[in-house]
Amino acid sequence: MTVAVLGEALIDLIVGDDGAYRPHLGGSPFNVAIGLARQAIGVSYLSPFSDDTFGDRLHDALRREGVETPLARRSLWPTSLALVTIDDKGMPAYRLYRQGVADKDTSTGEIEANLPHDLRVFHTGSLAVTPSQLPKIRKLFELMRARGVTVSMDINIRLRASRDTTAYLDGVRLLLPLADIVKASDEDLEPFRFASGTRKAAAAAYAEMGSGMLVLTEGKGGARLLTASGTLEAKAYPIAHIEDTVGAGDTFHSAFLASLCRSDAIGGPYRDIDPEVLHGAVDFACAAAAINVSRAGCNPPTQAEVESFIAATDR
Repeated sequence: MTVAVLGEALIDLIVGDDGAYRPHLGGSPFNVAIGLARQAIGVSYLSPFSDDTFGDRLHDALRREGVETPLARRSLWPTSLALVTIDDKGMPAYRLYRQGVADKDTSTGEIEANLPHDLRVFHTGSLAVTPSQLPKIRKLFELMRARGVTVSMDINIRLRASRDTTAYLDGVRLLLPLADIVKASDEDLEPFRFASGTRKAAAAAYAEMGSGMLVLTEGKGGARLLTASGTLEAKAYPIAHIEDTVGAGDTFHSAFLASLCRSDAIGGPYRDIDPEVLHGAVDFACAAAAINVSRAGCNPPTQAEVESFIAATDR
């Protein structure tokens, strides 16, 4: 089984205590690809890399983790950048530089030509579902559904990624019925104004999907999984010290997908999946996210690390 990942691989320029910005490899889909590889799930990253130095670093980092990078050519466009500041609670804020960047420099046909032969899950989201990319993503979602490939999307809303906020949110909303697995945080759902209250908003978003599953992450509140059979809840794991929350959602989603893959719970109908399997996947993802926030930056754990953490935690 292989998961294909499409979307941004960029450089996070994170401000330090001395006011200097230092480069860190990042991007939500990039992080998800690494998270899946560390969970020993076959993963292929489909977006192009720049021929600049940052592109080399991003490409080499994925290869070291065991991620396949089937697209041989390099883009002449530069690597995308994000300026990141961290508040006193460890929460990041982003300013994005996304015009004419390498991860956008591809077509539906090129992506289709590089899909793995044993593809079971196609994952994207974040900056790949902004207005300029939506026509391409919609075509890919329709192609995956025609081929029986599970479509996974982390909406990971970044309002500053588009000047036209309405087009951005409306476009993401139109993708919901084409996705099988959607992850959203409480902050992601707020701009849509689906309903008053995060949980009601999640239910409204799931209703627009019409099938599949939606997982709502609530930080210290844990996570909720919405399916046609009902809602499952998993508590957050306690952490003595939170370093920062960078990549916590990406780590959660990669661990969630990995657990579903190992349990052979990918593909519908989701109402037939054992609820214990689904709850175990959400709980596993909560544990992985807890480990990540205890580390600096996005640093997803392995399967063994998560299992040891769960076994050693009393909650």
